[in-house]
Amino acid sequence: MTINETIRGILSFCIIVFFAAAGRAQEAAITVNASQPLHILPRYLTGACLEDVNHEVYGGLYSQMIFGESFQEPASTQSGNGVSGMWQALRRGTATGEFSLESSNAFVGSRSQVIRFSSGNGEIGIENQGLNHWGMNFEAGNEYDGCLDARADTPTPITVALESSNGSAIYAQTNLLVTSNDWERLNFSLTPSSSGSDGRFAITLTEPGSVVVGYAFLEPGAWGQYEGLPVRKDVAEGLINQGITVLRYGGSMVNAAGYRWKNMIGPRDRRPPYAGTWYGYSSDGWGIPDFLNFCEAAGFLGVPDFNINETPQAMADFMEYVNGRTNTVWGAQRLADGHPQPYNLKYLELGNEETVNSAYYQKFRALAQAIWVADPNVTLVVGDFSYHQIIIAPHNFHGADSGITNLSAQQKILQLARQYNREVWFDVHVWTDGPTPDGSLAGMFSFDDALGKITHGAKYKVVVFELNANHHDQGRALANALAINAAERDGRLPMVTSANCLQPDGENDNGWDQGLLFLNPAQVWLQPPGYVMRIFSRHHERWIIKSDVKDPGHYLNVVASRSDDGKTLVLDVVNSCAGDVPATIVIDGYSFTRQADIECLSGPLKMTNTAMAQNQIHPIQKIWQPDFKMGQAEYEFPRHSITAIQFNQ
Repeated sequence: MTINETIRGILSFCIIVFFAAAGRAQEAAITVNASQPLHILPRYLTGACLEDVNHEVYGGLYSQMIFGESFQEPASTQSGNGVSGMWQALRRGTATGEFSLESSNAFVGSRSQVIRFSSGNGEIGIENQGLNHWGMNFEAGNEYDGCLDARADTPTPITVALESSNGSAIYAQTNLLVTSNDWERLNFSLTPSSSGSDGRFAITLTEPGSVVVGYAFLEPGAWGQYEGLPVRKDVAEGLINQGITVLRYGGSMVNAAGYRWKNMIGPRDRRPPYAGTWYGYSSDGWGIPDFLNFCEAAGFLGVPDFNINETPQAMADFMEYVNGRTNTVWGAQRLADGHPQPYNLKYLELGNEETVNSAYYQKFRALAQAIWVADPNVTLVVGDFSYHQIIIAPHNFHGADSGITNLSAQQKILQLARQYNREVWFDVHVWTDGPTPDGSLAGMFSFDDALGKITHGAKYKVVVFELNANHHDQGRALANALAINAAERDGRLPMVTSANCLQPDGENDNGWDQGLLFLNPAQVWLQPPGYVMRIFSRHHERWIIKSDVKDPGHYLNVVASRSDDGKTLVLDVVNSCAGDVPATIVIDGYSFTRQADIECLSGPLKMTNTAMAQNQIHPIQKIWQPDFKMGQAEYEFPRHSITAIQFNQ
């Protein structure tokens, strides 16, 4: 070694030590060619998956404030008082009585609630405080609408009220009269005189008598509904502001035996409850047609998922329901349900995380044939699973999570699609627990490659309908951003949606602690992965353009895009390093203005937002005035960050 080599070695060592001490990585180089478009960037890579895991819908998006509305839960073993588990007994004064669950002549499902006032003065009844007894949020001066389905042997007066959680304050109440032993629906409106976030809804008797209640409903009036739908307005607006472009309605919930679309139509109170995947007393009060109505109003592309065990006739009927004319049987039902015009549904999925084998193919074929005859314009999505190993050959497939060792069933599906001249999609799920995606991301691309070898002219695409994780922190945000960047660079995927769309705060009884938008009865707020969706959606441009990155630490992940007219150019940069990474940015084929807009989300890997600190981690927006001397400028990317740099001419 020469003296000069020794000096250079010492200097290099000093530089490395300096950067390490300063919390900065070695400088990277980003090169962009704005005049070299590669492919169109799909608009639907910023989507979310909505299902009733952790009560995203029933206790979340759905405007119904009562949890346990049809009294299907058995009586609590702790109280032993005959009150359905999601309700609690209420007594005032010296009133005595009893409660029981009646299985004969139940309104829906297997049981209804009996309330009996025996003697004394005061009130006796039941009260409900919403999901997990967390308390209902009431706003003074705003109307709340509801209904009860009830019956009584003799005319019996009852009272419904909005109260504080301990009953010390009554915000609003009204009297109703149950007149018949046949089930009757009683509508009411209540306007609270005071506000409160720990409220309850009460049904009481104030004199001796007995009543059977089969269903109870309470929601905010038009002021709190989104576009007149049974949807919480604040939650809907939170999703819209997040920048979601496509919403998939499905997941493991569709695998429940009772999950059938025909149970999700007609009067909400008459829809049958069923044993759900995530909750044993699930409600059909909000289902696939409600989802389509919401997507239509919000401007989302909606993709519903179905149980693979639906019958061919049921799916043919569904196509008539969503896309048929009103002079057809099921088109007339859609009209009766309040939607005169066809939905013009273009995509639907069959099954979720299935073992795509011969048995699945037989079911898929029967449903596909019925659907394509009913509506030839619908694209069907195979409810596949996830893969981690690189595929060596289509017929020697290793490492599938679903236990698949070859692609023979997928090949049969492709042959079926070619026979009917249809395109078919395959849904693969990717693990983004953070701070980087695992091998399922590479497995998904290699799965796409393998399908391409066995198409024989069939049209297909691969989509990701679930980016999955156990967390909703900044680490998961980085992994989601890396997965979206990979999809943008690849150019083959038409859609990507991230699970889970929503999550009630503190609700996690199954491990999927991954909500993008959190909520409680009074508020909604974004988590870091939700902000990632918003950043990518806000800075979407139509063309992916040529970009390269040289990074000694392999920390920076870069995608460049531009508008049709070439005036707007965007760099999406993910820095997975625990330190700041300086970079030289070189952009060819673009004339700059003197400033660029920057939006950056950065923070510790485990950081999340809470109800008490909703902006603990959020994107920082700023103006950058780069000095592009000799066609290049310097920028330092913060640690653990997702950064969008937008240049505008």
